[in-house]
Amino acid sequence: MSHLLTVADVMTKDVVTVAEDTPFKAVAAVLAEHHISAVPVRGVSRGVAGVVSETDLLRKEQYQRTTRRPWRHRKTRAKADALTAHLLMTSPAVTVEGGCTLDEAARLMAAREITRLVVMDGDEIAGIVTRSDLLRAFLVPDKEILARVRRDVVDRHLWDDPFAVQVTVLEGVVTLTGQVDKRSTVSFAENLIAGVDGVVGVQNELTWRFDDTTRATGATFY
Repeated sequence: MSHLLTVADVMTKDVVTVAEDTPFKAVAAVLAEHHISAVPVRGVSRGVAGVVSETDLLRKEQYQRTTRRPWRHRKTRAKADALTAHLLMTSPAVTVEGGCTLDEAARLMAAREITRLVVMDGDEIAGIVTRSDLLRAFLVPDKEILARVRRDVVDRHLWDDPFAVQVTVLEGVVTLTGQVDKRSTVSFAENLIAGVDGVVGVQNELTWRFDDTTRATGATFY
């Protein structure tokens, strides 16, 4: 059975958190001590209330050096004046479940213009996943990518005779050679392989025995 990598496979599980009443300097100390750029804020009861990032903290420095200029946004001024994590944090936090696939997580980060997601297991914080974590999918060795392509695509979906198709992988780029029965199989194969975790690109050199993509010219009936 095929297995797409999920955020649970690449996330950081030992998540450092702070409480909503954690003072400004204590939040800054946590980020520095653990060499992280953001920290989830635990809710008063359960779950995650928000996230405090280095950007949130640096607004105070920015404000202190621009006191003569009026602030256009009330929220920005409030964060610059904040003394605790509750007022510093960006809320609500953008969260996902552990079963979220890497491409889904990447699209969500891009859409929200953020660099990390809090991973939840119900009401509990299960981990945190960053853009650099998502890139780990592309660090898979070529040998493993080849095994995935053969197992999840060639053997499962495409050809009655899998030995008619040769698959090689170099630097994450999959090259397909050989011949299949139908022309439609060629693009089908490329699309499936492009979705395999770790694949950087597909060089499709497959040929076909007959073209099933052109519409046959039928007789005209009156």
